[in-house]
Amino acid sequence: MKTNNTDKIITNDNTNNPNLAVNSDNTADNTNLFNDEQPNTIQPKQQRIGKQQRKSDFAEFKATYLTPAKLVKRHPVNIEEEVWEQLERITRILGDRGANVGSYINAVLAEHLNFYADDIEIWRKL
Repeated sequence: MKTNNTDKIITNDNTNNPNLAVNSDNTADNTNLFNDEQPNTIQPKQQRIGKQQRKSDFAEFKATYLTPAKLVKRHPVNIEEEVWEQLERITRILGDRGANVGSYINAVLAEHLNFYADDIEIWRKL
């Protein structure tokens, strides 16, 4: 006598989650795929930043990035509209009179190039 296996019923054993994951083995996994932190590690309690420290940080940020600078040999750069609007808002609200997007971008890029100068030189030699 031959049995017919086509009458088997396929059931969903994941009753708590209606959204099934691809290649899921229904095990609880608490790892974060986008973060290098280990799961279930105890993080140190973050110190509260006081008003005086925030003012000091802002003054340092303003002196570093929002100081008006005259750009002598200028070049046009194309950036997305949303980025331009954010940069313009930052310079308008946080910067002093004379601060503009061009000098802000120039300061940010100069620091970036200075920070990665050694790596860029190594990568250039690859």
